[in-house]
Amino acid sequence: MTTQLTILAGMIAGLGALLVIREFVPRHPHPIEAARRLTTITRTVPTTTDDGGGLSVGLGRLILRRGGSWSILRIPHRDLALLGMSVSRFLGERGLLALAGLASPTASAVGASLAGWTPPIAVPVAVSLLAATTLSFLPYYTVAQQASRARAEFARAMTCYVDLVALERAGGAGPVQSLEHAATVGDSWVFARLRDELARARYRGTPAWDALRNVGEELRLPQLVKTGDVMRLAGLEGATVYDNLRARAMDMRNELLTHDKAESGVRTERATAPVAVTSIVFLLILATPMALAIG
Repeated sequence: MTTQLTILAGMIAGLGALLVIREFVPRHPHPIEAARRLTTITRTVPTTTDDGGGLSVGLGRLILRRGGSWSILRIPHRDLALLGMSVSRFLGERGLLALAGLASPTASAVGASLAGWTPPIAVPVAVSLLAATTLSFLPYYTVAQQASRARAEFARAMTCYVDLVALERAGGAGPVQSLEHAATVGDSWVFARLRDELARARYRGTPAWDALRNVGEELRLPQLVKTGDVMRLAGLEGATVYDNLRARAMDMRNELLTHDKAESGVRTERATAPVAVTSIVFLLILATPMALAIG
């Protein structure tokens, strides 16, 4: 027990000493980070704001302030921008999970010592480092899954949006008016995002189709990029794009239908194993009384 408490106290003291030393060490911006700040062009993607306070956001701000240029952080900016999640919150969740992974094996070792069993010193240390590293990467998986679902939802909403833009063009509206009027029809987050981007482009004096194309490239939304390219032809060359828009909407629906069929096939195959195991268990339940009676 004394050994485990000593290890725990040493870890806390070492962490505190490290934080104190870092406060007195002068920090200079990394040359790459300084060059990026001087040469960065303002993007059309809105900068996410820190969503409130809280422990995770506060810890994330501290991590971002102290090690924002560290390559080990690997911040998925595109996925976070799509989800509207701030970088501070993402880093804060990583930090909290890492601290939880770092503390849980030590706490378990202390509990084991109180129960009368003292594990070797290397065991809780190795397990703590492994758990902290593993848990710190869990937000990457969560953000990637949420971004994948958001992109799928965006693709489905874009089929309706492209049809609405085509109807606006058929009614005699201009290219910019068609994009803006079609975005006011829906009330989902996709249409709200489109309205925000189009309004921002109007205030900046940027062509609406260029704004949509830039946002599509930034957030990895090919449907938005292709829609911007089609409307660019209408805006700059005066081309009739009604048929192109309807054909594009039909192609998008076919792509979604093909993806849904493939996904349903995969889920059906995954369901085969549980059904087989359930059938085997049911047959064993039926056969057990007869086997006992024969025996």
